[in-house]
Amino acid sequence: MHTATVVPTTPQISRKNIDRFMAATGKTEAEYYAYATEVGQRMHINSLDKLICAKYELYTVSHLAFRTLSIPEGIDPDKIDEYILENSQNPLELAVLWKKTKANAESWISKESELSDLLKPFPKGDFETHGDPNWLPDVSKSWFKKQGANLDVQLMEINDTSSLLFTMDEVIAFVRAYRPASYVNPEQQRLQVIEEKFKELTTFRIKPYYVEHLMKSCNYSETIASEDLPF
Repeated sequence: MHTATVVPTTPQISRKNIDRFMAATGKTEAEYYAYATEVGQRMHINSLDKLICAKYELYTVSHLAFRTLSIPEGIDPDKIDEYILENSQNPLELAVLWKKTKANAESWISKESELSDLLKPFPKGDFETHGDPNWLPDVSKSWFKKQGANLDVQLMEINDTSSLLFTMDEVIAFVRAYRPASYVNPEQQRLQVIEEKFKELTTFRIKPYYVEHLMKSCNYSETIASEDLPF
């Protein structure tokens, strides 16, 4: 049976409601809209909780804390996240893993990620000069812009900006391997897998505010969790 995905709802807003709120609280119209958004978010969270409770036969989502995956003794600490991702059927565990992975993805620094952020389209002739014209079929045409900044100029600017040091050969290799803005770091890739699995388990997409809600409901903290790890 197909289960429809629940979408956020917000209370219907009327001028009368806004005026009543402002008169009763002394707050501004902008504060009313913030309040209405918060109410809508709480309503949405309640509907998502009901979906999880129905599927897992729980009275409250806080009981997810009692259904955590048993981690094998002696497992390599570096493999625990991978083990949870592959084996957990618990939305709470996936939510916690998602939050951790999202932070890792956003702080990821590598030569590929730096070039993805900093390298801009450049004249096609620069590639022929610094690379090999025979490699042109490997390169996305979106890298080439007649009026773009020259590669050698960009390389100097990137080396001045980045904490890493790049060579022209590394720039050419990156251009051959990736289209502009197409590089995805390993933590971003893991994040996508977590999001897909979370949706498979719950029928709805993971959201930052719902992750925070689950963790708070289950009294989860990184400190407590680390004390329970088998190493």
